[in-house]
Amino acid sequence: MIKIKKPNKHKKGSFKQPNNYRYNSLDIEGQVNTPNNRNINQKKGPGKQPNDCRCNRLDIERQVNTPDNGSTQSETSLAYFENFILYGFNDLATNNFSGFAFSNNLGQTWTDGGSIPQNPGGFNSGDPVIAVDRNGIFYYGQVSGELIGGRQEGVISVSTGRFNANGTITMGLPQVVGRGQNPAGSNVGDQDKEWIAVGPDKNNPGNEALYVAWRDLTNNNSIRFSKYGTGQNLTQLIASKDIVNNGVLNSGAFIVIDSIGNIYVFYERVDNFFTIGQPNRSIRMAKSIDGGNTFIDLPVSLPFAAAATTTLPCNRPSIGVDNARQIRMNEFPHASIGPDGTLYVVWNKGTVVGNTTFINVFLAYSQDGGNNWNEVNITNNISFPFFPSVTANCKGAHIQYNRFNDPNNVGGIGNGTFGLFMKTFSLNTGLSQERVISNPFSQVPITNTSRCYMGDYNQIIAGPGSCLLHSWGDNRNIVNGQPNPDVFFRLTSL
Repeated sequence: MIKIKKPNKHKKGSFKQPNNYRYNSLDIEGQVNTPNNRNINQKKGPGKQPNDCRCNRLDIERQVNTPDNGSTQSETSLAYFENFILYGFNDLATNNFSGFAFSNNLGQTWTDGGSIPQNPGGFNSGDPVIAVDRNGIFYYGQVSGELIGGRQEGVISVSTGRFNANGTITMGLPQVVGRGQNPAGSNVGDQDKEWIAVGPDKNNPGNEALYVAWRDLTNNNSIRFSKYGTGQNLTQLIASKDIVNNGVLNSGAFIVIDSIGNIYVFYERVDNFFTIGQPNRSIRMAKSIDGGNTFIDLPVSLPFAAAATTTLPCNRPSIGVDNARQIRMNEFPHASIGPDGTLYVVWNKGTVVGNTTFINVFLAYSQDGGNNWNEVNITNNISFPFFPSVTANCKGAHIQYNRFNDPNNVGGIGNGTFGLFMKTFSLNTGLSQERVISNPFSQVPITNTSRCYMGDYNQIIAGPGSCLLHSWGDNRNIVNGQPNPDVFFRLTSL
């Protein structure tokens, strides 16, 4: 059960939490004192000493995909190993939506790798998620269809690859890692919104495993889970199974693994998808402490409203600058684990006060494995933000988000263009000022012909030392007189 109490009156920049405080919503920029506070700069494990909390690299920004004739690239994810980065994105330029690019010099230069190969009779449908293991094997998770039993079945698949001596990578054919409860009725896209992660295997000490979570549209929009042994040829350890099935819409699964192999699957529960302006959504977490054999379901947030202002013209929650240019909105969580074991999760949250809708990015953190949560308003009623992501390293939790530019402080959609921004939250120093990551004053393209689609997520990850690696899509480039969705990378030195 989550309890909320208003904080005691406090001076700006200081907040002291009572011992019986179970859940707290903060709107402060300054120092936050919490029970059992631990030094977030303390790293554990080989090569993770405090003195490696440096980046020692210059900031760089690059376009990742090869410019084309105006097709959409979106929904970005990335992972790195040594100086190698694999970057995934939706690529609608071909009839194979799973695009990728790679860098062999930590983002200085990029090669557009084209599309992930398809199996005979198969189809790659995008929604990429990238992970990497300790041996440098990369994993590209995706929504796909594979020929099983004579029909094309909607599944979740993973392609693996390893960088060669010449600094290039060859991705393998997709391997099925997720099937629905009703395989005979599962079409392409019915197994959807997957996330993958690599981490310690609690059931096989000393080994790593590949963990997979996703939504099954054929089975009450349940959240499903599977587990595989790592390597270029995957071996099933736990077959696909439901871990959340409550009869309502569950989506946006995001999976993280801690240093001892505990599994945390964050997701959004939606009790009424098409109703906005009412608190009918929440963030929850399915947790396993036995390697994925069993899960318990825990609340992370209290109910909140859709991060949206309309359901028109695309018949789904969205925000936008006019009827032709809308961005469909979900409140999918992104999560990370700090060096000290603190769990962090971010999402977009809507609140309605009178006739005004406020949309903000919220961060929740837990220092006891997800039993109790503290909440921080990251954006605090500035212009509308969207697509938040979080990573944690020796300098805190770093929250990346898009938001509309608002030079005249009118709020909402501001001047109708958007950029990429970041704030950092530290248990020691609180919430930082906003930092511009990339602001090309990107326009929103015409989206009402594609159900308001401009993507659903971007990603930030921790790089070497204190470096941060950012992936996102925007529409800065103009092709045939229209904004062209492309994908980009930035290395930020802290």
